[in-house]
Amino acid sequence: MKVFNVLLSSVLCIVLVSCNGASKKEVGNEPVKELSQNEISNGFDLDKELLVDLMMDIPASVYMKEGEGQYSILYIPKTKEILERYKNFEEKNGVKLSEDSLGNMYYDDVTVKKIDGLLRSGMNSNDFYIIGRFIPSQFLQVDATSTKGEYAVSMPYEMHIYKYTDNKWEYIETTMIMDLTGYEKYETLETYNSMFNK
Repeated sequence: MKVFNVLLSSVLCIVLVSCNGASKKEVGNEPVKELSQNEISNGFDLDKELLVDLMMDIPASVYMKEGEGQYSILYIPKTKEILERYKNFEEKNGVKLSEDSLGNMYYDDVTVKKIDGLLRSGMNSNDFYIIGRFIPSQFLQVDATSTKGEYAVSMPYEMHIYKYTDNKWEYIETTMIMDLTGYEKYETLETYNSMFNK
């Protein structure tokens, strides 16, 4: 069951899509405009719908801006008590994944809205460290046949990391994720807690 959760989390967390022979288009084939740190930080939107990141059991949002890349915002609880609210979130709240005809698991639109409402209810941003991650569009593969804008992140990839403090985004670092080990490092609470406790 743990292996299933890790696999499912990976898929949901970085919005990987099954490679089913559908035509894919690499975003990197088009001329890529390098975004400045200021342009990247302006792309983070705290009002985007929240889901639970199943690798870390925390509120998060992941979305893509065409021509820019993938943005994700992680809400890292400052205390164990707050973290406990999100453990087994689906079970506690009767949230169920749907399955498409290919066997891919996903949240339908109604469930996404339900999860967002549950997460925002009683949420105080002061109880969280807020991290922003950005992956430039040249590291994304878009499914050209998708009507929902599905895409996958291609390894190796570059990730820019920011933290939200004093109502502004502050650049922390840029890292290259070369393999699964590198990916897993950036899917742990310890990694992000250490960025705030420097």
